[in-house]
Amino acid sequence: MQDSAQQPQMKVIILTGEPFPNGMAATNRIKCYARAIKEGGIGCEVVIFRRTERYGSKPKNTIGQGLFEGIPFRYISGTPLRGSNILIRQLNDRIDQWRTDQYLRQVLNKGDVLFFYMGGYVQLMLRYMRTAHANEAFCVRDLCELPFGTGSETKMAIRLRKVTIEKQFPRLDGIISISDSLLNLARTNALPTCKHIKIPIMVEYEHYCISKKVSDTEVPYIFHAGTLYQQKDGILGMIEAFGMAKQRLQMPIKYILTGTIDASPQSKEIHWLIKKYKLEDSLEFVGYLVREQIKEYLCKASLVISNRPKSKQDYYGFSTKVGEYLASGTPLITTNWGEAANWLRDGESAYIVEPEDTSALANAIVQAFSKPAEAYRIGKVGQELCQRCFDYRVWSMPLVDFMKSLGD
Repeated sequence: MQDSAQQPQMKVIILTGEPFPNGMAATNRIKCYARAIKEGGIGCEVVIFRRTERYGSKPKNTIGQGLFEGIPFRYISGTPLRGSNILIRQLNDRIDQWRTDQYLRQVLNKGDVLFFYMGGYVQLMLRYMRTAHANEAFCVRDLCELPFGTGSETKMAIRLRKVTIEKQFPRLDGIISISDSLLNLARTNALPTCKHIKIPIMVEYEHYCISKKVSDTEVPYIFHAGTLYQQKDGILGMIEAFGMAKQRLQMPIKYILTGTIDASPQSKEIHWLIKKYKLEDSLEFVGYLVREQIKEYLCKASLVISNRPKSKQDYYGFSTKVGEYLASGTPLITTNWGEAANWLRDGESAYIVEPEDTSALANAIVQAFSKPAEAYRIGKVGQELCQRCFDYRVWSMPLVDFMKSLGD
């Protein structure tokens, strides 16, 4: 029998189609997973199986392989940049998928873990699962949203969800769910041998933690670091509630939002609300921000809002942005829909309103600006909650123990 000291140590490969290391909420969750795994003493590499940067847009990522704050990553193509010719792009996609399969065959050993963060690629994921199992490696997936539940409920979305649940779930050795609703979905549809763990939103607490807020802004402002989408972030309700609150407050306030109006599916409605409430000088759209810039805006923000609407996406999911907001110590307004309600308390760690209640949201904005001492207390309690419950370090050992238990 071979001595255990001579056997290769377990390693985890996070396989994804998300941009890395710069990206949005999905990229940040991948970073937290990688940090938590490495903190627990297991080797971890992020492998990106496709080129993520669109031709014609300013790339967020330009390096094909390297280390990001100690996290090894590689674009399987050697570059994150996509070309201008659509036929060449399609050919590159096929080649990169094949290269990924070959890479996994070479590096996965018995007892390793292939960790999927690529839920939208149903057939491709099934292909890579077969490769991993052929090498006697384990297959785990992140379940941070209802499969194919982030867009319209089309026949195609329903069919792909059915294939995911019926074909993919029974082949998984482990599922990591972000919410109770998703945990129940996973347990109901996976095999009895599949291991389960619920890991809520995670945040790099030390980075987003602001020990002392700055209040020397010329005009106090609300900050939004999410999308300008109605279905995901309830953007129209936020802007309308801001307009309503601004009319009632006897003070100047601004709303600073990431993204650009023209890139939003609700651009016409946003322009209409700006005109209706005369917000031309009160709304500022700052485009894409890296995390250092987000922290700078949070440092001076008086309030943040996560206006999750009453949708399937938000019922099953849990916004990563909430963790970053809470870590900063900025008072948060959010809705009582979905997983967030299991962690936050109204008037204690956040202001909580009913989803899609614009008047209630406006009232909460007015209260936060009218009672700054109360808002400060709520922000500090939320920050303490974040450190206890959402810092990735809190989940390092539970995650590593989960990975090690897959062979039991």
